[in-house]
Amino acid sequence: MVVLGSARGIRAEIAQRGAALAALWTADRNGELANVVLGHRDEAARRQTRSFFGASVGRVAGRIRGARFILDGHAHALASADGRSCLHGGPGGFDTLDWQWLDVGDDFARLQWRSADGDQGFPGALSVTVEYRLAGDDALHVDYTATCDRPTVVNLTHHPFWNLAGEGTGPVAAHRLAVPASRFVELDADLLPTGQLLDVAASPFDLRNARTLGDGLAMTPRHPQLRHAGGYDHYLVLDAPVDGRLRRAAWLHDPHSGRVLEVLSDQPGLQVYTGNFLDGSLHGASGRPYTLHGAICLEPQGYPDAANEPAFPAITLRPGQVYRNRILYRFSKEPQ
Repeated sequence: MVVLGSARGIRAEIAQRGAALAALWTADRNGELANVVLGHRDEAARRQTRSFFGASVGRVAGRIRGARFILDGHAHALASADGRSCLHGGPGGFDTLDWQWLDVGDDFARLQWRSADGDQGFPGALSVTVEYRLAGDDALHVDYTATCDRPTVVNLTHHPFWNLAGEGTGPVAAHRLAVPASRFVELDADLLPTGQLLDVAASPFDLRNARTLGDGLAMTPRHPQLRHAGGYDHYLVLDAPVDGRLRRAAWLHDPHSGRVLEVLSDQPGLQVYTGNFLDGSLHGASGRPYTLHGAICLEPQGYPDAANEPAFPAITLRPGQVYRNRILYRFSKEPQ
């Protein structure tokens, strides 16, 4: 485990397993520190349970329909835990691996993983690097790069489970979320994209102005998209054009602590997930159980199942190209 930062600002703990953000401590409006990301009690628990807490996810985040895709006329069969889809890179995805430490300083850590040709069924050898870097007292950069030796598909993401009231404090229903997105990807009953983009207007997915998460979650039994997932587990397409620059992807506020998280990204969209599979069976670093909707994930990435959806922007990476995914988490506080 590597610790970045000090008591003056945020403090981040980085785990080798899954190149994961294992903890992030930041102050509330009264100066009280709390860890605001879900994580495991210890290293043994991290290795025994695949939870994706704070992990680097790949090669391809999300679900790939039928655990297969065709690239340049060649079909590729992927590893799958359920036989229906390949989730988050397969059973041996990047979150399950011990990445190599490349360099560590007081305010940064750089890790690498080299994925062999055929790993989980994906073509081509892929070299991936992630750098965690503190910026001032109140921001954390997470930057991914990847290169390959033959054509492949890549769609990495960072997967922290946020609870700005503190990990293990219960549902995030009181959190307020804003996402500047006018469209979202429709899902079928298996949580796979249908290939259609739906307008967020007059739906619980209209987060263009901040809304309380509990208001949307309360519509889960009545709204077919929320009912499929048991809450939010959807890809929202950001309105701002993709031009390589960081722009706001999400704004999250906990009114009880006053903590505010702003997520900036260079990706086309954001997967929003409200911990719909948390059931109290996992106990985190605090020893408290992680219960239903006990966190929210805000995952900047490319379109889901883009390898099988020709209408979606491609996630193909070819030799000589460099894949990049840059994320900035910026923290602040609102007064009572």
